[in-house]
Amino acid sequence: MRTSVAGFYNQIDDLIAFNSAPDHQRFENLSRAEAKGVELALEGLWANGIRGRASYTFQHTEDTETGRVLTDSPKHLAKLNVSVPLWKDKVFAGLEVLYTSRRTTVHLTSAGTSEPREDAGGYAQANLTFFSQNLVKGLDLSASIYNLFDKRYGDPSTPFHQQDVIEQDGRTFRVKLAYRF
Repeated sequence: MRTSVAGFYNQIDDLIAFNSAPDHQRFENLSRAEAKGVELALEGLWANGIRGRASYTFQHTEDTETGRVLTDSPKHLAKLNVSVPLWKDKVFAGLEVLYTSRRTTVHLTSAGTSEPREDAGGYAQANLTFFSQNLVKGLDLSASIYNLFDKRYGDPSTPFHQQDVIEQDGRTFRVKLAYRF
């Protein structure tokens, strides 16, 4: 078992932001921002080959001129990963669960100005992967199902879009074959 704790503080000067004023829409260096937080992690490897990792991040980001939370900046992030050997040291199954808390998005008003909103809801999502390592000398194979439970969620958009939140893909699949020689 291994644990870690990490704190962070970032100060950003001349943050590039979109100025949505009707008479001069453009990107400008408008403000300063701060991001501070802490991340906690726990990981383990057991004799039977099972691996696991859990992490949690708490963060606070804000525009220091207005005191507003930055767009698309979740306060809470959590991740859980578990990998289980299925056949010798060749074939494994991995499960990943991700959580992202609600995020502020930008809404373009009818007057052409932008205002922050909190309408990109939080969500949890699971991904499942089956993978091999050196199945045959130099050959790796993996197959993944992302958004396993077909969770509907959206991410904040930009002032360039009509909608404040853009819906993300539902369940998707990926197969990867790699050969090293």
